[in-house]
Amino acid sequence: MSAGLLFAPYAPLTLVPKRSIGARWLKLLDALDLPSTVSGRRVAIKMHLGGNTGFTTIHPFLIRKLVEKVKAAGAKSVFVTDSAGAVATAVDRGYTTETLGCPLIPVDGASERYYVTRQIDPPFRTLTEIQLAGEILHAEALIDLAHVKGHGDCGFGGASKNLSMGCVTQATRRALHALEGGLKWNAEDCTRCRICMENCPNNAIRFNEKDELSVFYHHCKFCQHCVLICPQKALTMEGGRYKDFQRGMALTTSQILRNFEPGRVLFINVLTNITIFCDCWGMTTPSLVPDIGILAGRDIVAIEQATLDLIRVEDLIPGSLPPNWELGPTGHLFERIHRKDPYVVVEYLRELGHGIRAYTLQRIS
Repeated sequence: MSAGLLFAPYAPLTLVPKRSIGARWLKLLDALDLPSTVSGRRVAIKMHLGGNTGFTTIHPFLIRKLVEKVKAAGAKSVFVTDSAGAVATAVDRGYTTETLGCPLIPVDGASERYYVTRQIDPPFRTLTEIQLAGEILHAEALIDLAHVKGHGDCGFGGASKNLSMGCVTQATRRALHALEGGLKWNAEDCTRCRICMENCPNNAIRFNEKDELSVFYHHCKFCQHCVLICPQKALTMEGGRYKDFQRGMALTTSQILRNFEPGRVLFINVLTNITIFCDCWGMTTPSLVPDIGILAGRDIVAIEQATLDLIRVEDLIPGSLPPNWELGPTGHLFERIHRKDPYVVVEYLRELGHGIRAYTLQRIS
């Protein structure tokens, strides 16, 4: 038994425009049977809008055509959603109501206080509850439009991360990241260059009057930007429990998916501009591998499995890694980069009953 997935390869076989990725994208959407999912319903398209100086996010053309197809399939209404901060700066990457053809709405409201609390039963380590974004929970159908990237905490970000880290409050993101461990500062190695402080996306790092580093954990989301950016490696992550972080993501994803009736969720993974870090870093770096294409289906386990299978070590582009970055000896490309097995979260999702790892690909030509 296997799950059927649609796959639109990026590379054209000919130079005929109707065989290009843009045309294949339209054919893929037609093959998805959108009416059965969206007809007569309020549809949320969850994606990562990016931030800061990053611009290798999902191209507005792809989103606009998706919105047009959803409307044509009879949706009652449709909106694109992400965090309030990402929505506020979405215009920098060309995302507006006019370019996308639908509103952009903060996932948990403009004040980030529109959420529903759900208990984790039984609790997992320190994770006892999560705060799920109201705009997602009160939508009637969901399209999980994920931009696949590498990730320092969990190996990679795809369909599961787009939901688990993007459909919750900041407090829940902190709780999930905290599952991995805490930050340790080595005062002797630190040169007080303040690169960590200046590049913290949540302004959680400060140096006091004695030039000692302190972390305001109310703001810290344990994203490890500071750990990875420190030139002296004076910051480290204690605990190293990345599998706990992945399990927390799977549990959160599960809570979100169980809110929707069967057949009301679609998963689309965009495998273009695949960089070493996710769009939340707010920066653009070289692509690790050539653009691969677009996957779509109704099984989150299968689509994550297929996504990882398509990203191969053999296709690594020379010069795409940061200077002096060494690959590990074995495992998936993302594991060799980040030292974390990206398939772990796929297995956790399978164990939670959200799909199967076996799949077949129907190529859109």
